Amino acid sequence: MLNLAENRKYPRITIDCGITYRYVEENADREGVAKNISGNGMLFVADEEPRIGDLLEVKIQPGTLSIPSLGAVVEVVRVRPGAGGAPEKGRGTACYEVAAKIHSMK
Repeated sequence: MLNLAENRKYPRITIDCGITYRYVEENADREGVAKNISGNGMLFVADEEPRIGDLLEVKIQPGTLSIPSLGAVVEVVRVRPGAGGAPEKGRGTACYEVAAKIHSMK
């Protein structure tokens, strides 16, 4: 639900859908779960810890054919170990909450 009390240029929209991501300099896809998105950033949960400043290619997959997937290049700006809560859909126990700034849409 949209929180209008937030003082942000772009309000956050809460989502809960799968993503795939890869480091820009690599070809190996990884999986995560998007938690929220705004006009200039996103928050997702991942099993491995990226470094602040890493550039990632992210593809958000809503899980329904009526909503197309969304691709973006993002920069990691914050990582919180163990902040992802319970493991998602059979994923490992080490979760990281990753905040990222959107650089460009794909």
